[in-house]
Amino acid sequence: MRKLRALLLAVVTIATCSGSASIINNSTTGPSSEDSLSFVLYSLDSLGNPTTADSLFLIVSGPSGAIVYSDSIPVADSRVVSTTVHGRQFYSFKEQVSNIDGSGSSGVYTIALLMANSSLDLETPHHYTFQIIGNELDDQLASIGDSVLVKGGAVDSNRTEQGGGLDSSGVASAVWNSSQSNHTIAGTFGRYLDAQVANLSSGSGAYAVSVVAYDSSLGQVIPKTNLAVRNLAQTALIAVVSTNLNGQAVLNLDAGDYITVGTASGYIFEAGDTMSVTGAGVDTLFGYQFDPGAPSLPVFCRVYGAVYLADGTPEIGAAVKVSIPSGVSRWDNIIVSPFDVSTTTDSIGYFYVDLIPSDSLIPSGTQYEISIFRSNGTLLRQKVTVPTSLSWRLEW
Repeated sequence: MRKLRALLLAVVTIATCSGSASIINNSTTGPSSEDSLSFVLYSLDSLGNPTTADSLFLIVSGPSGAIVYSDSIPVADSRVVSTTVHGRQFYSFKEQVSNIDGSGSSGVYTIALLMANSSLDLETPHHYTFQIIGNELDDQLASIGDSVLVKGGAVDSNRTEQGGGLDSSGVASAVWNSSQSNHTIAGTFGRYLDAQVANLSSGSGAYAVSVVAYDSSLGQVIPKTNLAVRNLAQTALIAVVSTNLNGQAVLNLDAGDYITVGTASGYIFEAGDTMSVTGAGVDTLFGYQFDPGAPSLPVFCRVYGAVYLADGTPEIGAAVKVSIPSGVSRWDNIIVSPFDVSTTTDSIGYFYVDLIPSDSLIPSGTQYEISIFRSNGTLLRQKVTVPTSLSWRLEW
């Protein structure tokens, strides 16, 4: 009968003896150190009343679910403090996080504690969670605006845009509207400025060339495809157009060879497609749909995107980082902020991360910050609201 009571008490206690704590930085030094946890514990007798215990058992599981620490500790240990309240026995257990977190990876940890009374042959379980959060670059750059491109150069002290960053209008007003012959000289900026930006459109050549964007996997045209046409040396941007609902765009080009780069939501196009113009004609740009796959859990949203070089070739190995940089956010009873997850672009320049939809977080509508670190040193940052959807394409 005593064994049955102990089992019933254990089941009830698992549901009630739980708690959580947040660890900002599991370091024993520095102004942001929070490297110790303290838990209130008790041992129950067969009637459910707090009684004395002689030992406790500790198991810690890391973010991956693997056990990173375990120990058997007598209540006489210096880390355990006992106290009596109205004749009932209680205990507190305190330990440095760096002693029980294994390698100390960022993420949510689970602690299972069993208070044992060997004379009564009873064990009382307790369950806690804590989260380790690294203090990384995002914390230092959290004050930057919602979308910003950082690539060296002096900061313009005359900028007045909100948040100190350039919006699209500010960027456009800073671009030369006439040909620049010295843009490749060291110390200058810009690469495709041999033609007037205002006169790009469909080009100004002598021949009308029709380009059709075509889905090779489904056998149908691809409307709303953005096309950028450059010379073979990649030193001049000749034309920028979008295909119509029939997947077609008309360019005005002189005789010569060109590179056509296509981009459309959810599609991958052949990199560096070459087009030779000898007169009026038609050229086809082939692409196929990209399936990001299903998220790891149905409640998540798979956020995906692609990083390309100027010539349309994929940027392989670009680091992508997603975070909630400030404030406190929760998902159910789990603290998820501050939070970060990282990945890299694959052999075709694509990446994906599985995220909790913004409306499922508390507070609702919490934004994520996405940073892309390119191999040439460019840092792209943008704040986004992740929709309630199985997948969503990130467009810069």
